[in-house]
Amino acid sequence: MHTKYKTIVEMLGLKQLDVYRVREGSRDVDIVRLYDPATRKIIVINLGSVRESISLEDYLAKVLEASSKHGVRISDKKLQTVRESIAKKS
Repeated sequence: MHTKYKTIVEMLGLKQLDVYRVREGSRDVDIVRLYDPATRKIIVINLGSVRESISLEDYLAKVLEASSKHGVRISDKKLQTVRESIAKKS
């Protein structure tokens, strides 16, 4: 199941380093660490919940938002490919 999330990351040209679950208050949240080989930056994303409860579209939005905050640019071509792939799976 988690492979689909990792696939999105790889299609964007990033590498998933790890995912770990922490407790925030009374709920579990997933923290995802990604690596951008082009800029050699590490992107840390607090999903705010566990991955299983997030749609692929929402997951992509969180990855893009965090990438932007870290100064990592995702090419329009890669982004279009990912969006088409998500649409096929829906």
